[in-house]
Amino acid sequence: MTTFGALGFLSPWVLAGLVAIPLLWWLLRAIPPSPKTQIFPGVRLLLGLEDPERQAAKTPWWLLLLRAVMIAAVIIGFAQPVLNPSARLVEAGEGPVLIVIDQGWASAPDWDERVALSEATLDEAAQSGRQVMLWLVAATPDTVPPPVAAAVARRQLEAARPQPVPADHAAMLAALEAERPEGLAQVLWLHDGLSYDDATATLIGRLAGLAPMRMIGPHMPARALTPPALADGRMVVDVLRADAAPAEAAVVAMATTPEGPERRIAVGRAEFETDADYARATFDLPPELIARVTRVVLAERASAGGAALADAAIRRVPVAVIDPATEGEVATLTSARRYLIEGLEPWADVTEASLAEALGRDPAAIFLADQGAFAPGERAALVEWVEAGGLLVRFAGPRLAAAIGEPVAGAAAPGEDPLLPVTLRRGGRVLGGALAWGAPRTLGPLDARGPFRRLVVPSEVDVRTQVLAEPSPDLVGKVWATLDDGTPLVTASQLGEGRVVLFHVSADPEWSSLPISGLFVEMLGRLVALAPGQAATVPSAEELQGTQWRLERVIGPEGEPLSAPGGLDPVPGESLAGGRAGPGLPPGLYARADAGPRAAGAAESLALNLHLGGDRLAPMPSAPAGVVSETLGGAETRDLAPAFLMLAIVLAALDTLATLWLSGRLPGFGPSTRQSVAAVLAVVALGISPGLPGSGHARAEGVASEAPRPQPGPNDVSVAAETTLGYVLTGDARLDQLSERAMVGLGDELMRRTAVEPGPPRGVDPETDELSLIPVIYFPLTESVQPSEAALERLAHYISHGGMLVIDTQNGVSGFGAASAAEMRQIARSLNLPPLAPVDGDHVLSRTFYLLNDFPGRWRGGRVWAEAPRPGSRPTVEDGDLPQFDRVDDDVSPVIVGSADWAAAWAVDESGRPLVPVGRAGDRQREMAMRFGINVVMYALTGNYKSDQVHAPAVLERLGQ
Repeated sequence: MTTFGALGFLSPWVLAGLVAIPLLWWLLRAIPPSPKTQIFPGVRLLLGLEDPERQAAKTPWWLLLLRAVMIAAVIIGFAQPVLNPSARLVEAGEGPVLIVIDQGWASAPDWDERVALSEATLDEAAQSGRQVMLWLVAATPDTVPPPVAAAVARRQLEAARPQPVPADHAAMLAALEAERPEGLAQVLWLHDGLSYDDATATLIGRLAGLAPMRMIGPHMPARALTPPALADGRMVVDVLRADAAPAEAAVVAMATTPEGPERRIAVGRAEFETDADYARATFDLPPELIARVTRVVLAERASAGGAALADAAIRRVPVAVIDPATEGEVATLTSARRYLIEGLEPWADVTEASLAEALGRDPAAIFLADQGAFAPGERAALVEWVEAGGLLVRFAGPRLAAAIGEPVAGAAAPGEDPLLPVTLRRGGRVLGGALAWGAPRTLGPLDARGPFRRLVVPSEVDVRTQVLAEPSPDLVGKVWATLDDGTPLVTASQLGEGRVVLFHVSADPEWSSLPISGLFVEMLGRLVALAPGQAATVPSAEELQGTQWRLERVIGPEGEPLSAPGGLDPVPGESLAGGRAGPGLPPGLYARADAGPRAAGAAESLALNLHLGGDRLAPMPSAPAGVVSETLGGAETRDLAPAFLMLAIVLAALDTLATLWLSGRLPGFGPSTRQSVAAVLAVVALGISPGLPGSGHARAEGVASEAPRPQPGPNDVSVAAETTLGYVLTGDARLDQLSERAMVGLGDELMRRTAVEPGPPRGVDPETDELSLIPVIYFPLTESVQPSEAALERLAHYISHGGMLVIDTQNGVSGFGAASAAEMRQIARSLNLPPLAPVDGDHVLSRTFYLLNDFPGRWRGGRVWAEAPRPGSRPTVEDGDLPQFDRVDDDVSPVIVGSADWAAAWAVDESGRPLVPVGRAGDRQREMAMRFGINVVMYALTGNYKSDQVHAPAVLERLGQ
């Protein structure tokens, strides 16, 4: 094979015939034969006479050119030209072909393309009788695969799926070092576009030394996500990339609803700066929603690396701070309440309230500063709240010290208080008092099994006053922190399902310097981790020693959470010490599996992700000299020989017609038309081309990148002659192309399934085009679309005079108001939309042609809105404060609003294949989206026919038959 850029020739020696074309020039001039020239004096008598029949003295130049092009087309056709010949196996050599496929997480977005290209290579290997070595590089590619028949390799390929782990290039390199395959005909490496370590560059050199090598990578390497974290009270996540485009990525936050299923609750966007390898997406969510986030995932090109499980880093629980000393007053900078608020701000959402107000709000934890005696009703309510699972953290002070020993209503024994973890001794200990120290005491060791384990105790913290605990047999098990003399500093006990914690010093610096130390903030953070709904902190490697963990949920190849396969052995805690997934340790959620003792606040489950905060992605190193580097999804190999031979046949037909015409054997073609016919033939000879596919259009992700085809405007009479589906032209070429292909796909299905036969879809400019001839117009109302006031006014006139407008915000969130920014809501107001209500299963739209309970598109789960019932109609179901449609509503809504991105689910390419991947349900979700589109069109065309009760008897009679 000989190649010239993107053009190759399988039989290049045939091209030598092109050299003979100039030599054939004289031969071609002999047809028709040149007349013999002879001087004859008598010819002078014929001067002035005109002979109506003429014979050419020589072959015209344009006919010579036509015949030269014809012969060149024949020669080139027999040379077997091929466009993009690099997709074929090399012809030299008889050895096997080594196909290396990165099977890690980064190969998931374009796995189908990898499989298709590999299958084409296997087909060529089978045709040439070659064996194949199929090497799937996932977690542990520790051995070089043996050569097998192409059919066997195909079965291996069909069973392969992307793995939620990085491709282990180091293990593959080690296998090549141990066993070097010889006699290979070609090496084909379908890499994922990422470099994992120095082994990747070395691996390229080793593979290139085995045989002629082709490296085929993705047109855009996969993106990755770091686990979500909190920054300035907002949830943030970093999007990682290894290339320079595109400049934006959408990230979806998923949460578990109270009913159990996972659903989308927010979408964040990350804007990459020039040459930046990461960008941050921010989610402005209320704390109660942040606490329910289970994972984040990329909205497009999802993978296991493009998904991250949420952990304790984003859990902020509501806590209440109560200081009876400043109740009803503004907290001063030296009050106990101020020290508690400042210490809790990094860990929780803090509110200041009285005890009665706090109990009414039901916080996760209450921090109570120096509370003495309680009112009877307050004590009973607080005890009930703690027993139900609340966390009560109390601090000592003058009021608490004065109340020690006072009788407590409902106590089991004198001196006992259920709202104190231990029984306290009257008098306390004060520097200079009866039970005084000679000097302030410092802190002693913290309980190794308590929540303060591993915290560093500063030497400068001293204690001058404290309340003392009465000695008791169970005192040791309740102490979490002590002073250097062994007296308790922090004690805790269980009360029902909740816990009571007591600091034996005050929350201000009057009794100790603890509140002005960094240790105080860390201790409060550990206590917040014990609050209900707050995940425990990730244990250290020492704390994981000897523990066992079992995989409960695993992140799938496309970032989806899956149930872990049964029969897996528990994982030693030492393997989880790094907090990162790896070989033999898939990303997912791990739960404590052993029955050993639990330290207070110890984690019962751990989330492992492929990437951690601060990670970055590295691009694949450049291919060395001699290695062909290509991109997945590029132009496919095409055989151009039939096109050139067809061109030769057409030119031969033209040559025959031209020869007959020049000889005067074509009736009806007089001399007056010869000049014009000659010009036409010359243009045909020069202008006919083999239709090289190289002039075609490339395909971007899911959507063809070419501009929409020129089409008649919507003002043409042909629009009124047939049913026409329309879409609003937004000025965004990709968005308009997607809308056009969506209307084509929907129209094709309408023709196949219904009696509706729509014509070609029409893009409309609302400012200038006539809209009334089109019954349904699709309007992609994204944040980048900014229609003019004139366009909005004409669209408002369209829907008020019988047209139907399908508005799609395409962002997949529920609710029209929440789905759009302020600018988009202004657009909705400018359209003068009628009052809207959610569409339910009783609305006629759900049964116009198909019976539907859901209206998905590319996304699912969001609401679809239509015109609300007329005043006086009776709503049958209440969804919050929004009435649903009832069965007696006969009106036809002029507008349908949603956010499911229906265009992406309807869009097809020229061959009728889907353009854009759809949801996790795949083909089933696309089918339901197509059924919804058919219902919309039928709803617009048939009106309220399906809800007309006049036809009910006839319908029931047919059902009875």
